[in-house]
Amino acid sequence: MKASTMIAQPLSCLQQSELVFSQLPPLERTFETWVTTGVGEPVALLHLRERLLGAATLPGASLRLIYEIMARQLEALQAFEQLSTAFRRPLHQRIVRHVATQSATQTQAVLPQGVLVQKTVSLEIAGKLIVCSSLGDLKLERQKVRDIGRVFALPRKALKHVTINPRTVDPVAAFGMADGMVSPFFHPQRPSRVDALVLIPWPRLWEDQEKEVAISLSLWESLLLPVRCLRPLVRAYAAIAYPHIPVLEVP
Repeated sequence: MKASTMIAQPLSCLQQSELVFSQLPPLERTFETWVTTGVGEPVALLHLRERLLGAATLPGASLRLIYEIMARQLEALQAFEQLSTAFRRPLHQRIVRHVATQSATQTQAVLPQGVLVQKTVSLEIAGKLIVCSSLGDLKLERQKVRDIGRVFALPRKALKHVTINPRTVDPVAAFGMADGMVSPFFHPQRPSRVDALVLIPWPRLWEDQEKEVAISLSLWESLLLPVRCLRPLVRAYAAIAYPHIPVLEVP
């Protein structure tokens, strides 16, 4: 009888990364033990993640900085007794795992009900690379592009030649992040060709309703934060990580 031959199919890059990710210590455990074990072990684990996962995770320095800023913010929220217990839960209880997602739309589909995804897009206008970030289904309509142009005092002629997410910009090379998890949390220790970061406002009602936003920590993890904390987080992060890049807001 003729023996059948099975040919092993090679794993894709994403599958290989997913296999490595599944064998790493959970990030929530690292966050939980940060205070009790000192900075040595958790920092080493974060750098191990970065070395093994590359652009599929935020850098260790970024994760540590986000943790330090948000730990202070959440501690300040403890003073507000009118806020729900769930709203004040610690950072290690705010990490959710999900299937690998490679776009904000995919991430939104796997988030808990009511949680908004942070969506970030890049614009190329008049030779400038501008990163825009907001919540939910961010769509840069013509009026919004004009608003951004006014912030930069750009001539109307320049606004006729705007490229959204230009193909010439590789997210890994430009931001150090895999496609689908681009956010304002650029590596604090590497140069970036970004000329400015623009925050596009969201309804204040979302903050009053205690809504949460998901920021990507990796292709498989998101950190759920109070919407009211996102703006101060981004500004505090930018002031430390890339003080030379202006952070502006559309009126």
